[in-house]
Amino acid sequence: MFFIIYSSYAAVEFDDGKLKFLLIQSRERNKDLGITGMLLYFNDTFIQLIEGDEEQVKLLYKDICNDVRHKNVITLKEGQADKRNFDNWSMGFKSLQHEEFMAMEGYQSLQMPSGGNFPSVLNLLKLISNEDHSF
Repeated sequence: MFFIIYSSYAAVEFDDGKLKFLLIQSRERNKDLGITGMLLYFNDTFIQLIEGDEEQVKLLYKDICNDVRHKNVITLKEGQADKRNFDNWSMGFKSLQHEEFMAMEGYQSLQMPSGGNFPSVLNLLKLISNEDHSF
């Protein structure tokens, strides 16, 4: 199982309607590609884990990097995993307010592309996924 975790900034303003449209598109495409994952949106920032077949994940990630709705895409971690982390969702989602995110101790500097923050990113995504992730 191959995965990529990345962060990016929204290049356009995302209101609830635009976020819902993005999720509908993502869920349909991910289902077709056999990709699962979790998307976190806060303070105009996306953090996402996508997982599946390596070729499909890399193809999707290339499209994300070229998507005009994203800017400053940073790969936080990529590699092989023993199993899926989010096998039940074509795309789980959680939107946080800035205050909610900042209150989560230990998650203030997630966008460092060192890979050393991988456990914090994965823990955050899993923590969020245990909450209501519907939009």
